[in-house]
Amino acid sequence: MIVMSKKIVVIGGGPAGYAAAVRASKLGGNVTLIEKDRLGGVCTNRGCIPTKAMAYIASIVENIKNSRRFGINIKEYSVDFKDIVRARDRVVKRLSMGVEHLLRENNVEIVKGIGKIVGSKTVEVNGRQIKCDDIIIATGSRPVMLKIPGIENIYAKMGDDIFDLTEIPENILIVGGGAIGVEFSYIFNSLDRNVTIVELMPHILPNIDEEIALNLQKILIKSGVNIYTNTVVSKFEKSGDKAVAYLSNNEKIESDLVIISVGRVANSDGLGLEKIDVKTGRKGVILVDEHMRTSVENIYAAGDVAGKYFLAYTAYSEGIVAAENAMGLDTKINYKSVPIAIFSEPEVASVGLNEKEAREKFGEIKVGRAPFIINGRALAMNMYNGFIKVIVNKNNKIIGIHMLGPYVSELIHEAALILNNNLKIEDLAEGTLYIHPSLSETLKEAALACLNKAIHV
Repeated sequence: MIVMSKKIVVIGGGPAGYAAAVRASKLGGNVTLIEKDRLGGVCTNRGCIPTKAMAYIASIVENIKNSRRFGINIKEYSVDFKDIVRARDRVVKRLSMGVEHLLRENNVEIVKGIGKIVGSKTVEVNGRQIKCDDIIIATGSRPVMLKIPGIENIYAKMGDDIFDLTEIPENILIVGGGAIGVEFSYIFNSLDRNVTIVELMPHILPNIDEEIALNLQKILIKSGVNIYTNTVVSKFEKSGDKAVAYLSNNEKIESDLVIISVGRVANSDGLGLEKIDVKTGRKGVILVDEHMRTSVENIYAAGDVAGKYFLAYTAYSEGIVAAENAMGLDTKINYKSVPIAIFSEPEVASVGLNEKEAREKFGEIKVGRAPFIINGRALAMNMYNGFIKVIVNKNNKIIGIHMLGPYVSELIHEAALILNNNLKIEDLAEGTLYIHPSLSETLKEAALACLNKAIHV
């Protein structure tokens, strides 16, 4: 459906920006996209994609280590990190080129450079001023670097910089036990490095259901990852080529590399927002309404710079919503059921309220659990750590589903669909036949457990 002909400028070529550009063009817009770095943004180039590529390689190494369980005896193997980097970068390059191809196929003008808003309908790049009807800001975010005394003297990298490594040091300290820190701990531990996580909160993954997070924490510790919780790094000192971290529990940790993974801040500075009165909030986040519209009527923001969720897939949706509204439609963003996944081993996935939130909001709830150790498919794959947890309110409405186990990053989408459609526990437990053997059977068994009808638990 073509809405109208308008000139749209998109600043940023990450998930929000390129999705916005393509959608606006399909609706008849004359679109220019400005990107200062590589198309695809952090997700494609320095985030989701290279991390998951490395996590898959780590899983191959783990399978080799455990191959004797399946009657396969691999006596010798070697891991070449330079070859891992090349394999990872092939995936990244292909996807980044795919984004460029997609934009060009949809007649989006691509301009390499730094875009600055010099008026409510004017963007400047490389000395050129582009007049337009609407502007969509999709400049993303960057990692936060902690101001720990002595950090400037040691070998420290933020999450986005990890992919510059050409070799992996022997001892790695990760400051921050969130999703990124946990994923890197799994990858480097699988590649036989000594990994330590220091986390401020009582457990890793503090935004995930506590029971799920604590179980993963135990599994990581058993696999060899050192984890300190309720702990901060007080200061760093350099000792030869090593970094010495002084912890708040009076312990010291020596490492070859320190990774800082404690959150992100919006890339809203330097855009010229103050000159046109675009309002921002904490950590530079641009304030938007449900239409992704800023405080200036013809200027929109989407993705990390708009700060609701720092996720590529919410950024896609936000970019599309911004584009449709810029092109004259009336579209609202829907955050009703946003799934989350962490690509550790086992994986973590979650949607809806966790158990603590559910008890605080509803008081009376029911919780059903089913472990993967009862699942024939999980046992056949030797991937049976973890469980699925379903939470319902007193009216039997499903309000949260949380998973720890094999490939739960794929299973969680069914859970998101369930919550998005306000289904009751009976719909999940009794309304559908599940293939046997399949990992999904564990979700149905957890639902049956809520009704005290579980067969295998």
